[in-house]
Amino acid sequence: MAIFQKAIDNVDEWACKWQLKLSIGKCQHMLITLRRHVHPTNYLLNAKALPTVSSCIDLGVCMDSALCFSPQVNCIVSKAKLRASQILRCFHSRDLGVLTEAFVVYVRPIVEYSSPVLSPCTVLNINNIESVQRTFTKRLSGMRSLAYNGRLSVMGLERLELRRIRANLTMCFKIVHHLVDIPFDMFFKFAGSTSTRVHPLKLLYPDTRINARAHAFPVRIVSLWNRLPANIVLPANFKQFKMAIKNIDFSYALIGKD
Repeated sequence: MAIFQKAIDNVDEWACKWQLKLSIGKCQHMLITLRRHVHPTNYLLNAKALPTVSSCIDLGVCMDSALCFSPQVNCIVSKAKLRASQILRCFHSRDLGVLTEAFVVYVRPIVEYSSPVLSPCTVLNINNIESVQRTFTKRLSGMRSLAYNGRLSVMGLERLELRRIRANLTMCFKIVHHLVDIPFDMFFKFAGSTSTRVHPLKLLYPDTRINARAHAFPVRIVSLWNRLPANIVLPANFKQFKMAIKNIDFSYALIGKD
């Protein structure tokens, strides 16, 4: 407690020094733990107590004290379905290509924002996100009689779950090849295996004791990354990598309903 209070005091001192007034009314603290009953801890900012919350929003992503992203999933699904309905109501054109492009531009970014961070792991949340695209495609002219995969094939779209898998792999590629300002050692370790059945950039699967850790990006992506062919992961060419993984069958990793 003393360490965190000291850190808060340092932030307050820095803000006062540079005349950057903190909005104390917008400041809160959240304890990340799996315990249901935890003795509350009081922290002070400028001699005023900070309220304790069970969830918070950081850079547009809502998370709770158990590091569960269900609240965020529910929020983005609600927003995306509203946007999709507005497209169907506001567009006079019933052209399939026009409506598909509108969905890709105005709706899909909502459910794909920060997907490497909040990529859902439960069937419930995966199906919840997929329902945005499933419902929109079914409401289009001539699509109601087709199965979901058939509708996607006609419209030239892909499952959102599949797109998240590829987004996770592309982020992993950037970290491994130092294409982003994220330290490799902060997330991964090389396995150091000499087996010819795997590529030399195989990552070590870390020990995990809780679900929140097991489904975090640095853990869940390792098995997918290690199964990629060597000729795809070795060249540090990002564009070639993105094109190459489009031809890989990731059906074994899909857990959402068809």
